[in-house]
Amino acid sequence: MRSLILRRVAKATAPLLAALAVTFLPAPTASASEPDGSIGRGEVMDRAWSWVAEQVPYSQSGCHANQFGCYRPDCSGFVSMAWHLGSSLTTWSLWNVTFDIPAADLQPGDALLRDSGGTDHVALFARWADAAHTQPVVRETYDFGHVAEERVWGDGLRGFTPRRYNTLDDLMPYGAIRAKYDSMGGLDSVLGPPTSGERDSMMGGRFQGFRNGIVIWHPDAAFAVYGEILGKFWATDAERRWGFPTMDEADAAPAPNGTRGRYQFFEQGLFMWSSRTGTHVVHGAIYQAFHAGGHEGVFGYPVGDETDEPGGKVQRFQNASIHWSPDRGTWTTTN
Repeated sequence: MRSLILRRVAKATAPLLAALAVTFLPAPTASASEPDGSIGRGEVMDRAWSWVAEQVPYSQSGCHANQFGCYRPDCSGFVSMAWHLGSSLTTWSLWNVTFDIPAADLQPGDALLRDSGGTDHVALFARWADAAHTQPVVRETYDFGHVAEERVWGDGLRGFTPRRYNTLDDLMPYGAIRAKYDSMGGLDSVLGPPTSGERDSMMGGRFQGFRNGIVIWHPDAAFAVYGEILGKFWATDAERRWGFPTMDEADAAPAPNGTRGRYQFFEQGLFMWSSRTGTHVVHGAIYQAFHAGGHEGVFGYPVGDETDEPGGKVQRFQNASIHWSPDRGTWTTTN
């Protein structure tokens, strides 16, 4: 069974080629905010999505009522509802409850606001549609004859000012990262409390920092990385070198000498740790030989990373060394 599981996990380490398509899922077990109080990004995006799902028609009078209250169904009423303000503000008065942020720091739940030249409007930022961050995806309601929707602004920010709600709680986890964090025990987990908001990671994913580690997400799974494995991951160029994790850290098998440790697969390598040997990465052809030969149960834990030797590469384990050359492939020598 263990061999079957490891084969499946190893197969999962093939690079993910799916294009980035960020979906902000409802925040599980999220506590509701108070009007005009602190609110997390997950709750903001859930509230905004409710009008998109209901296809609320634009109007500058009356109010639209649902489980999130009754708000005027125009652009500023929509944002007021999403931020759980005490009433429907206007585009002018939204300046009073927000502050400027750089466009590069736009995050889900922030606003794009303009009130000049008779073209006042506000929209809620959801994500970037392109890697260059030139085309925002927004949730908005605008103009008569239209309903609340999520759409791409293909012509960029269009002179709108990025603004952030004064009492937005940037640290509150949301979406898939929130689900992973909660499943591990939240504040009582090995990760501890959040120390940064969710942000874009390298190579097209999202991550959030916690006191003792990170949760990193890439369509469509989130995994935690912490401790010495995280230290090694960061020290060796992180996801630019190893891709995204494909599992959470787990107990590894005992070595023949009784050493026990932990392991975690990433798209491009296996990270292994024990208190006796430290943390090292096994990858490429040497990993294939390690896997075929019985893993740590036969070779023991790696005692170093892969290094150069005349004609090829070598990696040393507690019980043996695995060599590779382009001419011979892989072979094993005893230590």
